[in-house]
Amino acid sequence: MNAVNQADQTLHSLAQLLALTAMQWLPSRPDDSQTNLCWNSDRHRLEGRPFTHNGHQLRLVIDMNTFTLQFIDEREHISATFSPENRTPADALIWWTSQMQAWGMAGGNPLNYQLDQPPVAAQAVYKRPAELLTWAHWRTTANAALKTLNEWSGRESDIRIWPHHFDTGVYYAQTDPDGREKAAIWAGYAIADSVCSEPYFYLSGYQRGQAVGFGAAPALSAGQWRVGPDWQGALLPISEAADTAHIALFFQESYSWLAETGLPDWINSVEDRR
Repeated sequence: MNAVNQADQTLHSLAQLLALTAMQWLPSRPDDSQTNLCWNSDRHRLEGRPFTHNGHQLRLVIDMNTFTLQFIDEREHISATFSPENRTPADALIWWTSQMQAWGMAGGNPLNYQLDQPPVAAQAVYKRPAELLTWAHWRTTANAALKTLNEWSGRESDIRIWPHHFDTGVYYAQTDPDGREKAAIWAGYAIADSVCSEPYFYLSGYQRGQAVGFGAAPALSAGQWRVGPDWQGALLPISEAADTAHIALFFQESYSWLAETGLPDWINSVEDRR
């Protein structure tokens, strides 16, 4: 499991440049989603959002096959590339800054969040993670599981990786008559942190003005409920995720309890859990 965690740390560090690119070229959104990322399992790469430069749609990606950062256009032509192997995060930032300047962009817009600590220290040397294939497997599994949850619940949400915590997630919100968010359920796949020492699937939610009684939730057939200072909600470590059916059961049972009992004001549409 340490090797998978190491892959997460390395890619989390490199992903900050994808988010930083978005901060220079894309308009800000209220939910900061201009910085979030996509895991493209077909092309085996982590992708930032596209932006326009000189009439071309460009994006910065992390290609897992070559373990390189690449600026690619809509025709899949590579306009610039950087190999982080035996280089440092400081070196990667110098390369990125040079590319921004070559394109006439000062690169002065900072990220709109702060990491508690760098995933890889600025002067530490990157090494190609030994478990990139395992990392890719779990991100592909997460995409598929969340797509299934979207379809099963009748809810719609983009499946994206958020560069701050580097989790793959979906977010279902409901609003009051004034258009203000009154309740939400969120689910996804998180990297190892203070909640769990290995990557894990999660689901939680909230209702405005009322605490959710997670401690009263019935036991799950897959995973468990956690109630603590770092996390309140359902959790399934990947070491306990036997197969895709097990993961689907975890999401369905935890979602059902929140939607039907845990959040009294949650409105279940006729399409829910079809």
